[in-house]
Amino acid sequence: MASDLTHITNKIHQQASQLQPNNEAQRLTLLQSARALVNNLEKPHERIMRMCYHEGAIFTATKVLIDLGIFKILAEAAEPVSASKLAQDAGADRALVERLLKHVAIEFLVDEAGADTYVANDTTRCLASPGPQGAIEDTFQMVRVNSAFPDFLRETNYVNPTDKDKSAWKYAYKTDQHFFEYVNSPGRERNLEAFRNHMQFKTVGLKWYEVPGIMETAFGGAEVGKEDVLLIDVGGNGGHDLIGFHEAHPSIPGRLVLQDLPTIIQSIDSDALARQGIEAMGHDFFTPQPIHGAKVYYLKMCLHDWPNAQCIQILSQLKLALKPGYSRILLNEIVIPDEKAGWFETSVDILMMQVHSAQERREREWVALVDAVGGLRVKHIWDVDGAVEKVIEIEAI
Repeated sequence: MASDLTHITNKIHQQASQLQPNNEAQRLTLLQSARALVNNLEKPHERIMRMCYHEGAIFTATKVLIDLGIFKILAEAAEPVSASKLAQDAGADRALVERLLKHVAIEFLVDEAGADTYVANDTTRCLASPGPQGAIEDTFQMVRVNSAFPDFLRETNYVNPTDKDKSAWKYAYKTDQHFFEYVNSPGRERNLEAFRNHMQFKTVGLKWYEVPGIMETAFGGAEVGKEDVLLIDVGGNGGHDLIGFHEAHPSIPGRLVLQDLPTIIQSIDSDALARQGIEAMGHDFFTPQPIHGAKVYYLKMCLHDWPNAQCIQILSQLKLALKPGYSRILLNEIVIPDEKAGWFETSVDILMMQVHSAQERREREWVALVDAVGGLRVKHIWDVDGAVEKVIEIEAI
């Protein structure tokens, strides 16, 4: 163990000394080394006990503190605040708030400034904003699914879930509704808002449209007129990717179009999007694509929500709209490496398995999926430094 520790700590010192500001690759490499150090120091018993007792409790305590507005109160405070004062301002029991804060402080979600006294840090301020709160609210719905998942697999004879109509989500919630039908149904506006904020929060980091190579291959080499459709965000939810694209490239000619289910489009401020040059259109991507010959059809983390059969349907509808030699499909998706996958990629893969009977895919699985459509091929898979998702460029053949 001592020799392993020496090797890891030497590596950490070396990587830390070479770390440059805003270099995501270096930061992530150093972070992985730090995790290796913790793994080397932590005993198996400690790891298992932490998984059993700690991780679920952190998630639950964080959700309750968000519901009480504690993170927001702390983030707005100019000085440390006692748990007693926080409880009073939130209208909650003092002992309850003390216990919850004591636990989340272990993970540095807040900083202790004294006995039962707390001060905000960067994570506190992050948790006080709509994006992270939406992520917590949205994924907290999965607690019930997690609990039911072992029974679901047992009852389905431990077959890898690939049927959208037979998911652990439906099993746990005792519903015939797919997740997206559920959050879009009347009376679930809070669920939909949480989902939308969650999706927007996931866009933090370098964007694909900030990578020169991707921009050149996708949008270069062809004349795009002012009235031509430059980019369609298919299944684009609230349009945050198109907004970012327009802000990064305001002078690129061509129309920007947001497509999603009519219920989604009706729930957003289309006038605000129009002021940013974005057209909003209701469209179900399982039906024929109404706009033919656009330069780029872009889908962000859409296909990971669906098993292969449905993905082939979606891509087949897009294929019919492509102008050969001109149009491109860009998929902004996780590509799981064959070795040393990150925790986020594999965690989302399990989540997709539970909620949609779908999956994250390896490179060979993406290639096979696109080949199965017929008339399409994967031209290139682009890395986006600092982002988990890759950009999969697809062209007609």
